[in-house]
Amino acid sequence: MLEKPSKQRAVLLGAAIIAAISGIPGLNLINCCCCAGIIVGGMMSVYFYLQDFRVDSAPLETSDALVVGLLSGLLGAVAATVMTTMFSFVLGPLESELMGKFYEKMIDRLVDGGSLPADLADQLRDQMDKSLADAVTFGGIVLNLFLSIILYPVFGMLGGLIGYGIFRKKSTPAPQQ
Repeated sequence: MLEKPSKQRAVLLGAAIIAAISGIPGLNLINCCCCAGIIVGGMMSVYFYLQDFRVDSAPLETSDALVVGLLSGLLGAVAATVMTTMFSFVLGPLESELMGKFYEKMIDRLVDGGSLPADLADQLRDQMDKSLADAVTFGGIVLNLFLSIILYPVFGMLGGLIGYGIFRKKSTPAPQQ
């Protein structure tokens, strides 16, 4: 029976990509675009998994891509939460101040463009300030971990499926006579 290579290396590398993109301040804004960083990590985990295949290995299946993406997302969620927490404690108010300025500019542009009423802008500012303050509390860290453990594996699996479609070796049909 043909065996498949171990998924461990691919999962660890995919999780490292997810954690780096999701945990580094500034770079984590990539996830504002449909969780693109998590999807890329899932895709790359399938790519790394395919690198371990040999000619005599069993072929890659959709279920393999789903499992690799899911595990990368799960491990990436935990690692990203740890990284985010460390950066929050190391950078402290500097990170909150930078994010606050970013949100303030974004809200001002929405108000100036007429997309957001001024009274709602004040409520949004208050909510953003509260969110930034709550992010560094124990409850905020646990909530972040809980939501990440749910969302990251889902988007990791999506990335795994996309990676399966992009990176798998397509079989060529036999010529017909």
